[in-house]
Amino acid sequence: MLSQNRVLPAAIETFRAERRLKFRYPLDLNVRFRPLSGPIFSGAGRAVNVSSGGVLIVSEPVVSEQVVSPHVIGVGARVEMSIEWPSLLDGRIPLQLFAVARVVRYRTSNFAAVFEWHQFRTARSASLENSQSRVV
Repeated sequence: MLSQNRVLPAAIETFRAERRLKFRYPLDLNVRFRPLSGPIFSGAGRAVNVSSGGVLIVSEPVVSEQVVSPHVIGVGARVEMSIEWPSLLDGRIPLQLFAVARVVRYRTSNFAAVFEWHQFRTARSASLENSQSRVV
């Protein structure tokens, strides 16, 4: 029979190991982003994990005026982003997760941000864009 003293420390260690309050889902989704202030540019990358509270985005270093700068998107910056969502509305309409988030961690090839605001929006499908481009 195990004593409670031996079980409790293991449970506490498990709790300490995961500090996030929201479960992160491992995904690999296209994302476009731009800062809401500072230099004007847009970037693209992959959302590699998403939770109801935030996202981790992997991208190439941002190039602004032909100079790679690690300070273009810094900690505390507000970023607007659009993430291609994997599920379809009614099984046929593409969705995107549109969000405004605050950067909480930045590295050369990735940044983590917490959502300040987010909503799902419908996105144009490639077939819809192709059919509309044929109409003159």
